[in-house]
Amino acid sequence: MTNSLRELGLRVVAVANQKGGVGKTVTVATLASGLARRGERVLLVDGDPQGNLSQLFGAQEKRPELGDLLERLADSTESKSTPVFALDDYIVKRAKLRLDILPVGRRRLRTELGDDRIVLAEKGFSSCLDRLIKRYDWILIDTSPSNGALERLLICASWAVVIPMEFQVFSISGLESILEDVASCSKRAGRPIKPHALIFTKAENGLARVETYRSLFSAFKIPIFEVCKSEYVPRALERGRTLWESAPSSYAARDYARIIDKSFLG
Repeated sequence: MTNSLRELGLRVVAVANQKGGVGKTVTVATLASGLARRGERVLLVDGDPQGNLSQLFGAQEKRPELGDLLERLADSTESKSTPVFALDDYIVKRAKLRLDILPVGRRRLRTELGDDRIVLAEKGFSSCLDRLIKRYDWILIDTSPSNGALERLLICASWAVVIPMEFQVFSISGLESILEDVASCSKRAGRPIKPHALIFTKAENGLARVETYRSLFSAFKIPIFEVCKSEYVPRALERGRTLWESAPSSYAARDYARIIDKSFLG
């Protein structure tokens, strides 16, 4: 087992996959709230314009929000001025115990800002998270299932990437593409961004092909974790609750707890 994110000092973590339906939002919500339950101070960044995390944590109506922050940063880059504002204005405090959230409120964020202006905000946003991590133990960033300018901005601001996936043959080419994007963002950011873990979110041990997939994905030399397929996961979200609130004794909760222990805290 490789060193944990804490041991490596990598505390700004993007949860990313270009493919939808792999359990990305569930994963980032469960990891963030699970870390908070362990006594860690967590900032959750909702970088998916769909705003599912913001809705889950009751912050979807927050103004100003992520889109406003990016607009402000793009303006300052364009005018070559130093932005002066309070980051706290964009953050919802105590969405859960020891968990704050920087929500998103614009479903059309990409079209409203445009790629050019998102790129202008890139360095400023990374600087914002570098300032904020001094106040938190962890910053977890949710991304949308895409690989556009917004996703590059979010990955460039991270120090490590966790990749939720499914045991499927098409996931192999998808993983290769994600790793290429992370490498590109690392070069763009001018520092290493580590692909730290693969999390297979709907594992079914009874299927014969699963062992074959385990062998195939092990070739990437990235630690693999598995979360068993569970009805408790979608049921918790439907009720607007985290997995820890809805089914803390479930096998899925056990698997996420192992990821927190082994991959994050060490």
